[in-house]
Amino acid sequence: MYTNGYGTPHLIDFVRGHGGTLAHVLGALGKFRHRHGHWPSRLFLYPETLAALVQDLTPLGFYRVQQRLDVIADLERDLFCGDDCGNVAIYRVQVPSDPADVDAAAIWLGLMLPESPQTDDRPRPCATPAPPR
Repeated sequence: MYTNGYGTPHLIDFVRGHGGTLAHVLGALGKFRHRHGHWPSRLFLYPETLAALVQDLTPLGFYRVQQRLDVIADLERDLFCGDDCGNVAIYRVQVPSDPADVDAAAIWLGLMLPESPQTDDRPRPCATPAPPR
């Protein structure tokens, strides 16, 4: 893995393409954690959304996602997160996640390291991709 020029792994290291589907997935995961206080164990995606996520991530990036989540192709549910207790979050019908929740999801998945305090004047790299409009 290479670094962002500052010696630390960066989310972009795991992204190829525009990362729009990844941004939505991170938002869905962040929304679940915000609502329920813990991370989901499953992520349901339409098959075409799953294919887009695979294209957004490098093989190592997708592997890291699969280490944390059961990623399930589902013809009826898209960006639907759930856990073993019946808790759910449906990204498309709920308010978008706070950017901090999105970053926390990227960190939890192992796609980004937590930011350490920066004491110099170097610009901070972007953390997560913005979904396309």
